[in-house]
Amino acid sequence: MAQQPRLIEDHIRKNKRDTVVICMLMVILLFSVIFAIGYILGAPPILTMMLALPVALFYIFITYSFSIQSVISAAGARPVNPQNREEKLLSYKVEEMALAAGLPTPKVYVQDSRDINAFATGHKPADAVICATTGALQQLNSEELEGVIGHEMSHIRNRDILVMTVTVGVVGAIALIAEIALRMMFFSGGQSNNRKGGGNIIVLVIAIIFIILAPIFSRLTYLAISRKREYLADADGAYLTRNPEGLAKALEKIKGDVPDDPKGSKTVAPLYISNPFKRALRDSLWSTHPPLDERIRRLRSM
Repeated sequence: MAQQPRLIEDHIRKNKRDTVVICMLMVILLFSVIFAIGYILGAPPILTMMLALPVALFYIFITYSFSIQSVISAAGARPVNPQNREEKLLSYKVEEMALAAGLPTPKVYVQDSRDINAFATGHKPADAVICATTGALQQLNSEELEGVIGHEMSHIRNRDILVMTVTVGVVGAIALIAEIALRMMFFSGGQSNNRKGGGNIIVLVIAIIFIILAPIFSRLTYLAISRKREYLADADGAYLTRNPEGLAKALEKIKGDVPDDPKGSKTVAPLYISNPFKRALRDSLWSTHPPLDERIRRLRSM
C-alpha cells in the first residue's frame, strides 16, 4: 500500500499523455471521415481538406465544452434529493470517498432506474459528477455502495473521466457521420461522383472502405484503454475504502442483475460500471469493461 500514491501519480501522468494521444487520433479519424465524404461527393480535394480539419477541431472543442451536460442529459439523471434517506446516504458516501481521495466533493446525481449501476463524468476533479441508479441505492448495502463509489472516485482521481467522457462523444460522432455518408451513397446510387479513370476509382473505393471501417477504428481505440482503466479503478477503489470485498460483492450483485429497466442513451453506456443495455456482451471482444468474474477474482486476491 505504501507504493500506492506514487503509482497513482504515475498513472495520472500517463493518463494525461494518453488523453492527448487519443484526442489526436480522434481528430485524425474525424478529419479523414469528413475528407472521404467530400471526395465521394465530388468536392475538390483541396477545399475538402481545408474544411475538414477546422470542422474536426471545432467538433472536438464543442464535445469537450458541453460533454458533462451532454452525459447528464443523455443519462436522464437528476440532482440528488437530500430529503430522501437513500439518496442522502449516497451523498454521504461520495463526501467520505472524496475526503479519502483528497479531492473536492463531486456533484451527486441519481438516475431513476431499477438496474444496479453508477458512473462518473467530468473534465477534472473540480467539476466531476458521480451518478448512481435508484436500483443501486435500494439493492446495495452500505459496504457495497461504498465500494462502487470508491471505484467511481478512482476514475475521477486518475483523470479517467476526461478521456472517457470526450472519447464517447467523438466515437459516437464518427459512427453517426459514417452512417449518414453510407445512406447518402445508397440513396444517390453512387452518382454523386463522376470522376473517371482507374486511379480515381481506386481512391474512391479506399474512401468508401475507410468510412465503413472508421467507426470500428475509433471504437477499438477506446477499448484499448478502457479495460485497463477499469482494473486500476477497482484496485484504487479498494485502496480508498480499505475493503476490496465491498466492491467484489457489489460486482457480484451487478453480475446477477438482469437489466430490465435501462434508462438514458446508449451513447453513454461505456461510462457505467457495467453496460446497462447489453450485458450479454460485457465479456466479449467489444465490451468496454473486462469480465466481471476476473474483476471479482482480482479484488479478492488483494
